[in-house]
Amino acid sequence: MSHILTALTRRRAWKDEVDFFLMWLRRPQRLGAIAPSGRALARAMAEGIDPDAPGTVVELGGGTGSITRAILDAGVARQDLIVVEREAELCKFISKRYPGVRVLCADARDLKSLLTHAGIGPVKAVVSGLPLVAMTRKDCRRILAGAFAVLVPGGEFLQFTYSPVSPVPKKSLAKLELQGGRSQWVFSNLPPAAVWCYRREGEAPRRVA
Repeated sequence: MSHILTALTRRRAWKDEVDFFLMWLRRPQRLGAIAPSGRALARAMAEGIDPDAPGTVVELGGGTGSITRAILDAGVARQDLIVVEREAELCKFISKRYPGVRVLCADARDLKSLLTHAGIGPVKAVVSGLPLVAMTRKDCRRILAGAFAVLVPGGEFLQFTYSPVSPVPKKSLAKLELQGGRSQWVFSNLPPAAVWCYRREGEAPRRVA
């Protein structure tokens, strides 16, 4: 039975990658990667969340739901997870695969007003799969500012990147009065990726970089 489940899991992951790649071919300027995040990277992102702490988790850029699944596997209840995704096809995909998870088909740049209008909060963590390095500094700052406008004190913004340096420029961090550090490398991901954790200045990190 175990080998059958393994085969089915691999088949589903392969289908996700093909579907995501085809969507990327249609709209490469709107999707920052050509494949979904690998399972090891997704788990690394989810490790930054305390499932027992009160509050909601917001995922930005749900894609095909690989990080969504890892967050749920980490112990976050479905009703406590909000996924913000602007691609309608992906919103339908995540909603069907993870019933009970609230999916908002909207732009993450409008996060504060979006969550306020939906009556969502407090937010204990924001997990981002958005391609911040490919965005303008203005859009990057807007997303971070919106995230920290809804995050509770001590709340963290988790971001993965394929870049060896911070996906958020130092000037942007200084302007927003934020600090951050790399929490871990995921060399098994293709390509290798790093998870970065950002928080307000003066707040101690919960993990060693």
